[in-house]
Amino acid sequence: MKRLLSVLLAAALAVSGFSLMAGCTKRSEQLKLFSQGEYMDEELFEEFEKWYKEETGETVKVSMTDFNSNEDMYTKISMDHADYDLICPSDYMIEKMIKDGLCVPVELDISAKGLFKPEYVEITKTFDPELKYSVPYMFGTFGIMYNAESFDAPLTSWADLFEKNRDKTLYLKRSVRDTYHAASLYVKGAELRGLTGEAQKQSVQNVFNDTSADNVAKVQKALRDWKGDKKHWDNEDGKFAMAGNKGDAGLFWSCDAGYVMSDYENDDGTAMPGNKNLWYTIPEEGGNVYLDSFVISKYAKNTKAANYFLKFLCTKEAAIANSIYCGAVSPVAAAYDELKAEYEKMSPDDADNVFSGTSEAWKQMYIEMLFPSEEVLNRCGQMRDYGANEGSVVRAIVDIMM
Repeated sequence: MKRLLSVLLAAALAVSGFSLMAGCTKRSEQLKLFSQGEYMDEELFEEFEKWYKEETGETVKVSMTDFNSNEDMYTKISMDHADYDLICPSDYMIEKMIKDGLCVPVELDISAKGLFKPEYVEITKTFDPELKYSVPYMFGTFGIMYNAESFDAPLTSWADLFEKNRDKTLYLKRSVRDTYHAASLYVKGAELRGLTGEAQKQSVQNVFNDTSADNVAKVQKALRDWKGDKKHWDNEDGKFAMAGNKGDAGLFWSCDAGYVMSDYENDDGTAMPGNKNLWYTIPEEGGNVYLDSFVISKYAKNTKAANYFLKFLCTKEAAIANSIYCGAVSPVAAAYDELKAEYEKMSPDDADNVFSGTSEAWKQMYIEMLFPSEEVLNRCGQMRDYGANEGSVVRAIVDIMM
């Protein structure tokens, strides 16, 4: 419901061309955010406004608008020069925005020792090589979520989703990038299985870099072969089907898997108990680790408040609050370490925690899902800007989804 209201409001404002604050607050006293839906605890805005006043003696009012996709956001910034200061794109889109000169440098040194978990600072080098333009916000992975009651053994391979289990109800994302890369890992599975160390890391990343005509053709065939009875393209409702035992397995983001494994709210706001039969895994061939980060727009009008807000987001308290709110995890080291320690202290034998009534194995699976180990991260690649091949990849995959 909250998401629906925000979309309707954003649409109304876009049509009218009018901002709620435009008539009563000077633009120099506004900080305008453009972010992915339900991705920040807006109760923090008032705290920031007070903190900013204490730090600078100046007044600022924070507002946030959601965008529906990275591509929609890019069009609004690049073509319309949309009036936002801070934007929260995904890693591959940040790479594109930097190439196209749509970001300005941030003041925060994200390589500062101890501020972020080093494994996630390393990931930023894929899309922001000089660590100049982006500040990490939240990370997660994609992999397979499955209902253990539906299978005789744990799922461990993309073949379990693309090739086997034809009698099951299965999901792929109605998202070109997610589905393209999951299918790419499947078609190149023979090259990836059994690798370890640097050879594994580089080979998995090479899969994410491959937008060649040959790979696109192989992915198209794999997706055509996959389609059929009880095979669904997920429009963000797949996780609720899985939670209601109406689906068996599918390609899902870790944050969505965690959302329906713990107590959650349906789209209509109804409180629901988490489904403890659900499990999440990064297949042996590999998966994706994404890192959504904030950048300052080339068209920002309040870069001072934007830089202060970035510093505020990196405080332990703000990072924990946002992690809890959106179901992902912040790479801010102090927040990450405290959250992980809290989960590890919880016991399946205790009442009123996410692990109550489960097993130690389920607990460890859940913690690994939220806080991937070095071994898991080693087989996770990062999505890249497709560059000149963008159109051919998108057309090929969208054609299969029709």
